[in-house]
Amino acid sequence: MISELRISHLGVIAAAEVELAPGFTVVTGETGAGKTMFVSALSLLMGEKVGAGVVRTGAEKAEVEGIFTEVPEPVQTRIEEAGGSADDEAIISRTVASKGRARATAGGRTVPIGVLSEIADDLITLHGQSEQLRLKGQTAQRRLLDSAGGPALADAAEAYRTAFGHWRETEARVQRIKDSTAARRERILWLQGCLDAIDKVRPQPGEDEALTALAAKLGAAADITRAVGGAHDLLLGSELDETGAAVDRVHEAISALTDVESSDPELVRIREGLSDTVLRLSDAAAELSSYLSGFDELGETSLEETEARRAELGTLAPYGETVAEVLDFETRAAAELTELETEDRDLDQLDAELAAAEAAMRETGAALSEARRATAETFSAAVSEELTALSMPKAQVRFEIADREPTIHGLDDIRLTFAPHDSSRGDDIGKVASGGELSRVMLAIEVVRAAEDGVPTYVFDEVDAGVGGRAAVEIGRRLAKLARHAQVIVVTHLPQVAAWADTHVTIVKDDDAETVRSGVRELSEDERVVELSRMLAGMEDSASAKAHAAELLDSARQVKAGSVAAS
Repeated sequence: MISELRISHLGVIAAAEVELAPGFTVVTGETGAGKTMFVSALSLLMGEKVGAGVVRTGAEKAEVEGIFTEVPEPVQTRIEEAGGSADDEAIISRTVASKGRARATAGGRTVPIGVLSEIADDLITLHGQSEQLRLKGQTAQRRLLDSAGGPALADAAEAYRTAFGHWRETEARVQRIKDSTAARRERILWLQGCLDAIDKVRPQPGEDEALTALAAKLGAAADITRAVGGAHDLLLGSELDETGAAVDRVHEAISALTDVESSDPELVRIREGLSDTVLRLSDAAAELSSYLSGFDELGETSLEETEARRAELGTLAPYGETVAEVLDFETRAAAELTELETEDRDLDQLDAELAAAEAAMRETGAALSEARRATAETFSAAVSEELTALSMPKAQVRFEIADREPTIHGLDDIRLTFAPHDSSRGDDIGKVASGGELSRVMLAIEVVRAAEDGVPTYVFDEVDAGVGGRAAVEIGRRLAKLARHAQVIVVTHLPQVAAWADTHVTIVKDDDAETVRSGVRELSEDERVVELSRMLAGMEDSASAKAHAAELLDSARQVKAGSVAAS
């Protein structure tokens, strides 16, 4: 519940601070005093969007702060997720600048205004003229019925939404596959052609690089063999060359040094170096000989055959610049082809899957419809009973539930109908209910809901619009009944309603030469009599009006005392 409300520069209210007690609080005041701004202040704390026009003329900003106690756990959790702090008490504020951006805080931390909207439903239910208009819409009527069904209906609705989502996803997937059948089969043929072309050539890993090297070797074969053979002969000698082999000449040098090396140890070192040179020259000659043997091992391999194979590999260029890229393309194309062929074969299976998804959706939809019909019967009866207590003994409120094509919200077309008396046929509540009747229907609905699973605070703005006399007294009685389950704040102009309140707050208007200033204060018992006198006759000093006001207060007090004793 909200325990304290502070308002600064909001509309005509320059500054106000009021403590709000549990039970039934009524807010009254003269026309133009700012009763609407009191409700607007609560709307701001609920995250409602407003313009800079709510800022009091001449002020830089309007500020509203509310202190909430007995904060529900979901609200505590959301505030803490946003970085704020909330236990059993939470402070929420909203600032609207005449120029610039609005700002919101929750639990001592600046938060997005959307956070206030998220927690509002667990803190306050606000009813005003706009809510009455929304009740005329089928969306609001469906939400009303679903909320009245409690956790069981909520579970049925969630099961249906899950099944509906699966059905729609399956339907879209099947349709997408069917729509792309021609393109898919064209893709299958293309992939098959690519794989056939690659398989016909059948490249081997690294083959392109090996062929390139081989072609270069074969193209220069004559020059290579001539050069390598010549180098080999220079090292080891040949029958055609009488100049002598390099190895033989080095051996001669070694022999010459051997004869004199005993005379100088330095010559031993040089001779040993020449011996190492002979070994190295012999190894080099062997390598050259082996290289020449490699040409013999090529056998009949020709440059023309090598270039022909390179050209064959070149036909695979559309699939990759190198053999490695072609082989990678082959792997990916084969996987895609397998997937596409599987989809093509599974169309019948997909149709069966779609049928199963639709059957599950309709089954959960039927369960949701059944839960709604059961809720509609009990809830409508309870609301109609409350309307009897609100001086509408013949009025009937009913939900009409008809079949419709599946939507995310179910298989039901839901309408809230209203019949003001038993001789009339029920029709859409928005068409046949007057403003006063609609106000009482909304009050009856909240009284029924509060007994089951209500929010901590209910705010009613002009819930008694369009009514008077005994009906007004009964509205006050039902508001007092609702206040036994929750905090109730009501803005009213009817003394018959105000008399039932536990706490009476008035908006005090102060007209000066330049502007209107309003404040908020709680009334004592004597002041309540004066205020009710003003509301009754417009004359707070009238003795008869005061007597009537005192009678209203006393009567309401006795009834409430009896109700408490009975409970």
